[in-house]
Amino acid sequence: MELLNVVMARAVWLFDMNELNPRGKSIFPELLDWIKEAYGFEKVPSSVTDLDETKALSFSRGSFQVKEEIFVNVELKIYTDGLVANTWSSTRDAEAFLTDMLKSASEEFSLVYKPEVIRRKMYLSELHVSSILNLINVNPKLGEFSEKVSQLSHHEFEFAGLSFWPRQSFPPATISAFSFERKINTDRDEYKYFSRAPFHTDEHFHLLEELEQAFMA
Repeated sequence: MELLNVVMARAVWLFDMNELNPRGKSIFPELLDWIKEAYGFEKVPSSVTDLDETKALSFSRGSFQVKEEIFVNVELKIYTDGLVANTWSSTRDAEAFLTDMLKSASEEFSLVYKPEVIRRKMYLSELHVSSILNLINVNPKLGEFSEKVSQLSHHEFEFAGLSFWPRQSFPPATISAFSFERKINTDRDEYKYFSRAPFHTDEHFHLLEELEQAFMA
């Protein structure tokens, strides 16, 4: 299993944003300017009412230093019930960015940040990988079924993906499904795949390695 690139790595922290500012200090628009300058965001909200289509304060094309001389690109969305950070390196980097931003902003504006205020953390990892595994090995009969689909559609079809969904419940589960499928616009002989998982990027890739070994057993 070879990592081709991280398509997206997201960390979501859910909590009541008001708990960061229990006494209702006036911190806008200064906070928006501080976030822009601290992380070099090129696109930022013009005001606290400048919300994107998801009703978030959206910051894009920023930079965060994860190690000495190593910077990663970041995006940030601020909601009333939490924060969302995207990177193209790993969910660990996205989470480190959120930690750094909350700690630094708390010091800068005398806010109250404690790790225990976070009531839920969620992750989404999307990867492009290369693997020698052949999906049809799940069950050769899937090849026969693909032929029947091809005959009915008058176009060649083939089995090209696996997915594992969280058990459905009410209210509906908010966790993402795990999927492994052929990378779009690639031929089967290229052995390139796209995968999505609701956990950390390193855990995601390790699980894909286990999947590859299971196919080869």
